[in-house]
Amino acid sequence: MLAGIHGAWAQSSPSADPSSLEWNIANVKPQSFLTFTLQNDLFVGDDAGYTNGVGLTYTKGPFLEFNDENLFGYLNFLTKNTYIQTTPGKVRNVAHMFFQRMQTPEEITVSELQEDDVPYAGFLALQSTLSSWDKNTSDQLSVWIGAIGPVTLGEQSQKTVHKIIGADEPRGWDNQLENELVFRVEALRVKKLFTNYGERRGFDVLGLGLAGAGTIMSDLNLGMAIRWGSNMEYSHSTFSLQSDRQVNSLATANRRDFYVYLGARIGYVANDVLIDGNTFTDSHSVPLDHVQDQVSTGVVWKGKNLSYVFQLTSASPRTTISSSRDTFGALSITYPFQ
Repeated sequence: MLAGIHGAWAQSSPSADPSSLEWNIANVKPQSFLTFTLQNDLFVGDDAGYTNGVGLTYTKGPFLEFNDENLFGYLNFLTKNTYIQTTPGKVRNVAHMFFQRMQTPEEITVSELQEDDVPYAGFLALQSTLSSWDKNTSDQLSVWIGAIGPVTLGEQSQKTVHKIIGADEPRGWDNQLENELVFRVEALRVKKLFTNYGERRGFDVLGLGLAGAGTIMSDLNLGMAIRWGSNMEYSHSTFSLQSDRQVNSLATANRRDFYVYLGARIGYVANDVLIDGNTFTDSHSVPLDHVQDQVSTGVVWKGKNLSYVFQLTSASPRTTISSSRDTFGALSITYPFQ
C-alpha cells in the first residue's frame, strides 16, 4: 500500500537506492489506512458456491524495521527471527484484516442436506500480514486466526443481505459446518521478471509464488501477472491475485495513478476445511480437487482522496463433483487517515 510514497520519492530523486538507508524512509512519517472490501458473485449475476465475503483492513507504514511499537507482541515474537524481519535493505508495513466469508451449495432454496454439493459454511478470521519489499521483490507473510461454524454468523449475514436485495432466502443453513477454531500461515513472494517503464506509463511482468499451511488450507501455488499503468516502480509491494486480500499499493501516491492487470495461477491444495468439512468432528464434506487454477483481471487506481481495487476472477472447481468454475468480483475502497 505504501509504494506511492516510495515511488514519489524516487521520481524526485532518480539516484534513490531502495537497498540503502539514504533512501531516507526513516524520515517519512508512517501513515494509516482503512480498507473496506466486498467480494461477491452477484457482481457477475450468480449466487451459489462462494457467495460472499466482506472485510475491513487497517494498514500502517512504512517502517525500516518491525518492533513492538508497530506490531502486536505475539506477531513480533513469532516473526522476529524470520526473513520478513531480518532481510536487510527492505521497506516494511503491516496490515490487519478482519473478514467474514460464507459459501452455500448451488441450490439454496432446498432445506435438506445436499450431499453432492459443498457444505454450508461461515468463516470469520483475523489475518495479519507483514510486508517487506525493495525495487524488484516483495514478500508477504500472513498469520490467520479464526473460526468456522454458527459462531461466525454466516447464516444471519446472508439472510439479511438477501432480504435487502430481494434474492431467494437460503434454507439449508441447519446443515452448516460445526464450530471450530482454525488457523493458517502463508508466505507470498512477488518478483519482477521483466520491466519496461516510461516517464508516465509502463508495464511489467510479475512472477508469484505462494505457500500456506494450516487447518484452513494447505497449498502451493505458482503464478504470473502482467501490469500496465503509471507509478509502476514500487506498486508491486502488496500485489496479490487474491482479490479479497490485495491492499491498494497506490493509496499513498501524491497523484492520480492507476494500473490494470491480468494474471493466472495454478496450484496443489492438500486440504481445505470448507470442502473437507470439520477437522476434528464428523461433518458434511465433498471430495477435494487437489489441482486448482485461477484467472483474474482487475484495475487499481488512486483518486483524489479514496483509492480503489476492482477484480474479476474465474476459478476452477474446488471439488471433483463439480465441473463449473466459480466466477466472482471484488471491490475494495481505501481511505487514508492519521
